[in-house]
Amino acid sequence: MDNIMNWYTRQLQDANYNRLGLMAFILLVHTCIIVPATLLVIVQNGNSLIEFTIMGVLSFSVLAALLGDVSAKVTVPLFVVSALIHLLIIMTYAF
Repeated sequence: MDNIMNWYTRQLQDANYNRLGLMAFILLVHTCIIVPATLLVIVQNGNSLIEFTIMGVLSFSVLAALLGDVSAKVTVPLFVVSALIHLLIIMTYAF
């Protein structure tokens, strides 16, 4: 377990050197792929206010972390959690 955490920490430290590329990738994937798909699913299945609120808060938190120049130690896990919750919302209506 210690080796995995050391590897993860090293990867995040390396990601801080290329912060602009990381920011561009997260913005592209999040705002052009994940959020529109989630919005489409929510609108097609009843416009749930709770899901809109969850999606809005998660999208704003990722955007605020990126524009606030927060380190990759916070930005990457926040993006991963946000993407997983968006995909959970999509998969809720898929089956």
